[in-house]
Amino acid sequence: MRTVIFNQGFNRVEHHQIICLERAKLNRLLDEERRIIVALAGAIKRQIETAPKQLFADAQTVWNDIQNHSLLKSVRRRINLLTEAYPQFSGQVEAARERMKERILDALEIANSIARAAVAYH
Repeated sequence: MRTVIFNQGFNRVEHHQIICLERAKLNRLLDEERRIIVALAGAIKRQIETAPKQLFADAQTVWNDIQNHSLLKSVRRRINLLTEAYPQFSGQVEAARERMKERILDALEIANSIARAAVAYH
């Protein structure tokens, strides 16, 4: 039986195995990114709920602040390096990030609205 070398010295089976391993690594990194974002957003939501009279920026500004957190930047950098090496993963990464952004922005908007209503009620 003859093995056909087709891509950077790997045969098709080896190449498929490498892609599967890299996709698993990507999924772990995306999960880590999600956990960090949820923790940061949760802390901000608790601040909004416990100090409703304090002025908070709009949800988009808070989201931008979350994105600039050093721990999150580190994870995102690793995801971006993986995506550069495997461009076929970029759609999955973009979709996951967009879903997370929508969920967090909605949650922050709701928390902010509830806090404003509580202040107006008192």
